[in-house]
Order: sequence, then structure tokens, then C-alpha cells
Amino acid sequence: MSSTQAQRIALLIDTSVTFSSLVIRGVAQYAHEQPAWQILLQPRGVRDHTSVPRHWDVDGVITRVTHRTQAAALQRLGIPVINVSRSVVPNSHFPQVRIDERETATLAATHLLERGFRSLAYYCVPNQPNYEDQMGPSFEEVAVRWGGTFSNFKQWRRKKTSPNVTLAELESWLHTLPKPVGILAWDAEHGHFLCEACASAGLQIPEEVAIVCGEDDELFCQISYPPLSAVDCGPERVGYESAALLARCLAGEKVETTPLHISPVSVLSRHSTDVLAMDDRELAQALEYLRQHAYGTLQISDLLRQVPLSRRALELRFRKTLGRSPAAELRRLRVNKAKALLTNTNWPMPKIAAASGFSQTEIMNRIFRRELQQTPTQYRRATRTSKII
Repeated sequence: MSSTQAQRIALLIDTSVTFSSLVIRGVAQYAHEQPAWQILLQPRGVRDHTSVPRHWDVDGVITRVTHRTQAAALQRLGIPVINVSRSVVPNSHFPQVRIDERETATLAATHLLERGFRSLAYYCVPNQPNYEDQMGPSFEEVAVRWGGTFSNFKQWRRKKTSPNVTLAELESWLHTLPKPVGILAWDAEHGHFLCEACASAGLQIPEEVAIVCGEDDELFCQISYPPLSAVDCGPERVGYESAALLARCLAGEKVETTPLHISPVSVLSRHSTDVLAMDDRELAQALEYLRQHAYGTLQISDLLRQVPLSRRALELRFRKTLGRSPAAELRRLRVNKAKALLTNTNWPMPKIAAASGFSQTEIMNRIFRRELQQTPTQYRRATRTSKII
């Protein structure tokens, strides 16, 4: 290939779901920065065949490698291949970029625990070849650490031989769970089915069953009733980093086959978790007021005027339920707001600080360095793949 000939990159990724579409967008952003890249893409469904079309003469491939036959065919091509699935096919040795399921589970568990849920459950994907679930064990670990109870749907139905889950099975499992319960669904499709089971079982969402999905999908989350909360796993970064890894392979660099894990961005809170499941009415009132006013000039003294509690009593209740003080919770809310703005906007630092409730940019900088061990600018560089208006 001459130095001026474009490198042809095949994207064998389904285009039918939000996550995959955003992975493709991330690849495209990287390709726009590489004038010698030509992207080849065809519309695909999740279960469509993923081989390279015969008429494509490609230099590299980005795809979801999920089974042995596919892996063997890709290896025979003799060109660099990047795996963007969560599966690891034995003896395939493709470089891999994937979401960090452990961090995803921690975000989801924390989201539910902070709303007062101490009964947590995990509705997971049935057994898939070459996939080891890391989300469930991490979710359970956080639940137990907080002193909560935990149930795993897969363990509950482990004696079943059919891989297909029925609505009746899901209803039966839901009835066994202590209420109120917060459930992490493996992805948005599972979350949608969970909503259907709750409706059929006569369970109210989010009052009795709160649901957060381990992966966001605009269609499934928005058509569900009520709309589903979900973890933004950073699919555009998965795409961007996979393209960057492929570029290194094409340049002749030797790269590690240890998976590169992409940290999730945040929980996209929607109606399915819009509740505070706690018996402590004063604490629930304080938390609700804090979340509504955290991004203005709120001080803890303002919060104390809203609840019939002394500063000491409020401090003790916060620490017992959340494991931190009211001031620490206020900082956490503001930092999370700033992180979202750093990732999703091009706003300058003073505007982000003000919108997040920090009175000065330097205060935001100091808190970021202390709690995240990086500056806001460093956080933005690490989480951004493209310019957003």
C-alpha cells in the first residue's frame, strides 16, 4: 500500500441498538482525525452474520468477537482485529476494548443504595459462550458491604434447563424478593422485560421495585413504563479507543491483548429509580432538598432549616445511612455534576464550576485533585472523545 492510499477499516458492528451506534460514532470521530482512513460499514442487526464481505479489501477490522468460528475466520484474514465485545474467545488473542463491568455495577449499586434500598437484586443475561459476567459479583460485593441483602436471578433459576426466561418465572422471582427492592438489569432489553414482569405481577415501579440498567439504550429505556434509569457506559470512548488501538496495530506496534477497560460516565437517572426508599422521613426530606438545591449557593445551615433535626442528629443519620456527612454528600453531588458537564459540554471551567455549585473554579480544582487525584482538565481529556456543542 502506498503512503497516500487510504487504509480501509471494516466495522462489523450492529447498527440497530444505541450502544453499538455510539461505538461506531466513536470510531468515526477517530477516523475524522486520520485523513488516510476509509470506514466500511453495512447496516446490521444484533444477531446478523459478522463476516467481512468478499468484495471488501480491508486493512483492519473492529468487531464484536463472540464465538470460535468467527474468531477463526478473522484470524485467517491475517490483518489486525480489535474486539469490542464483552466476550473472550479462547485462543483468539485479539486486542480488546470493553466497558468496565465492575465499575458499572458499583455505580448502579451506589445509585440504588443512596436512595435507601437495602434489598438489592441482579437480573442477568442467561449463560453466553465465552462470556464471564463481572457485573453480578461486583454488584453483590457492594450490596453486602453496605449491609444489604442480595438475590441473583441466575442462581435462583439455576436448576432450569431452558435458556429462555419466561414472564411467569420472572414474576415468581420478583415475588420472592423483600420489598422495596432495587434491581440491576444486565442491559436495557432485560430492564424492559423486567418492567413487563412487574406490571404483570402488580408491582409498582419505583415504589416497590426500582430498576437501573447496566447499559443505556435510548429506545428500550424510553419506551419502558416508566422510563428506565441506566448507566452511561461511555460507548463512544469504546469506539474511539478501539480505533486508536487499531491505528497502533496498523503502524506495526506490538500491543497488549489484556482488555482495555473503559470506565462508565454516570447513571442516567430516570423515573424507574426516582424514589427514596427509607423509613427515616426527616432524612428522606433532607436528601430530597439537598438534591434539588445542591447546584446553587446551598449551605448545610440552609439544609438544617428544612428539617426538625440538630446538626449532630442530621450528621449521625447521614453517616448511618449513606456512610458520609451531609457536607460530603453535597460535595459528591457537585463533583458528579461537574464530571457530567466536563464530559458532555465544551463549557469553560468557570461556567462549569458555577453550574455545579462551586463558588470558585479553584475550589472545584482543589476538590477534584483531592477526591479524584486529577484536575478537571485531566478528567475532561480522559473522558472525552469528541467535541460536543
